Amino acid sequence: MNPDVEALLRRFHYDGTRLIDILWDIQRLYGHIPDEHLPQMADALNRSARDITETASFYHFFHTRPSGRHRIYLSNTVIAKNLGYQAVHDALEQETGVRFGGADGAATFGLFETPCIGLSDQEPAMLLDDVVFTRLTPGRVADIVAQLKAGRAAADIANPAGLPEDDIAYVDSLVESNVHTGGPVFFCGGDDHQMSLKRCLAGTPEQTIDAITESGLRGYGGAGFATGLKWRLCRAAPGADKYVICNADEGEPGTFKDRALLTRAPKDVFTGMVIAAYAIGAGHGIVYLRAEYVYLRRYLERQLRELREGGLLGRDIGGQAGFDFDIRIQMGAGAYVCGEESALIESCEGKRGTPRLKPPYPIQVGYLGRPTCVNNVETFAAASRVTAEGAEWFRGMGTPTSAGTRLLSVAGDCRRPGVYEVEWGITLDDVLALVGADDARAVQISGPSGECLSVQADAGRRIAYEDIPCNGAVTVFDSTRDLLDCVKDYTRFFADESCGICVPCRAGTVDLHDKMQRIISGTAVQTDLDDAARWGALVKKTSRCGLGATAANPILTTLTKFPDLYRSRLCSQDGTLLPSFDVDAALAGHRNALTELETDGTT
Repeated sequence: MNPDVEALLRRFHYDGTRLIDILWDIQRLYGHIPDEHLPQMADALNRSARDITETASFYHFFHTRPSGRHRIYLSNTVIAKNLGYQAVHDALEQETGVRFGGADGAATFGLFETPCIGLSDQEPAMLLDDVVFTRLTPGRVADIVAQLKAGRAAADIANPAGLPEDDIAYVDSLVESNVHTGGPVFFCGGDDHQMSLKRCLAGTPEQTIDAITESGLRGYGGAGFATGLKWRLCRAAPGADKYVICNADEGEPGTFKDRALLTRAPKDVFTGMVIAAYAIGAGHGIVYLRAEYVYLRRYLERQLRELREGGLLGRDIGGQAGFDFDIRIQMGAGAYVCGEESALIESCEGKRGTPRLKPPYPIQVGYLGRPTCVNNVETFAAASRVTAEGAEWFRGMGTPTSAGTRLLSVAGDCRRPGVYEVEWGITLDDVLALVGADDARAVQISGPSGECLSVQADAGRRIAYEDIPCNGAVTVFDSTRDLLDCVKDYTRFFADESCGICVPCRAGTVDLHDKMQRIISGTAVQTDLDDAARWGALVKKTSRCGLGATAANPILTTLTKFPDLYRSRLCSQDGTLLPSFDVDAALAGHRNALTELETDGTT
């Protein structure tokens, strides 16, 4: 029995539902998750060694083999690739002497590409040993690697002043919040959390739910489900033991608004969770924080500690006897699909992030089989403000169907990328003017899973549930960008991030990516476009969860908005169907091999 592993397991009370936390600590202890310790872990957690390996292998940031003492994850978003990514990629390989996807012989460096790390407004960016570095250049890379080789820790390089990791100054030294407009709902700078809870506790839980319902607040995660209705259904669900979970796993490429909220207004978020707990009768709260935001963890834990000290978390909250509720942070480990609420719950339970079949829904059977209310960061922050200011105040903004305001994460080809609070109903044209997108040609709304809009055709449309639903991500492409190459990247993202549990998504995302590669290479014909449209519709209709249901959107929406871009790439423009399978290219390798054998005299 290894005493270090035993101490670690004991710290988590041998609780198998905390497997993700245990795996993180094991990896930090040894640099990876060694096979030799699996039997000890399995015995203690009442799981099989294979089950632990299966779970670990599901997440991008877990390594079951040595992967370098310094692990570097370079964000490979479309935005990064438009802003100097390749030069930084090449510099990392040159300076470390390692190719991406592997580690060097001395196990000093491991280089890995990773999807969006929530820094699309300051790309190129990388995650290095739990620290982020933004606005990278080849020169900056050379300096960082040289310091690592000299024995300096990544934390010391990023934080030469030695700022405490639980202080806002530390977070600000790593990442710019980039909040350009804030208020009236978000980033108000007030410290009225005591007042919000006092108003909440002055009424009944039913009155709190009524206020949220009357405000028209809808979930900001994308689906736009009525928040008050979700809370009401969860309160009505049978069972005394209930949970509130904050989904802080914003993995959609191009989205980073939750990062800004957790930095500039974390207590608004946590207060919203407390209000939800009072409303539904929950005693336990979890913030599921994406792995890429690990540098925020100490800071967020300090905010929770201050709330406890102020009587706003813990036992008898706000002086109300029997209202006991506390919050813990659960780190993710790198899986986009865990943004789906049931996959997130599976991960919280120490398992692979595989989406569950519905029904039952989490409000009925959620975390540990108990009724669970899952809302995202922005929704909880808004709920806190609704409680403070009133339902009528919130409903007075936005549109009749889309009440209030929302945050936009704007990145790409514009002069002022960052976070903007806007009222629902704002036109796309006004958003582009606000962010300085003077030469915009296309706008990807809600990230790859959303819709690609043509600025020429859609400028007058409104961002609202009744017109352009938006989960917050707004990525701008100007006339210099190869939009189809961006679509190809998006299809690759979905193929990589599919959990693989259902065939339509597992196979369909790969097939769609293959189609885009064929189109980009100029070997596609009209039937390939027809296939892509037909297959995309099938994947959308038959997949198990939201990932598969939206995975075809990059192709389907650009086929609709920019058909000429696709037609211009076909290998035949006159209606003649040419084979998209190039026989000569396929046989070229065989012919070359035969030529080499003849030259060697072995035939």
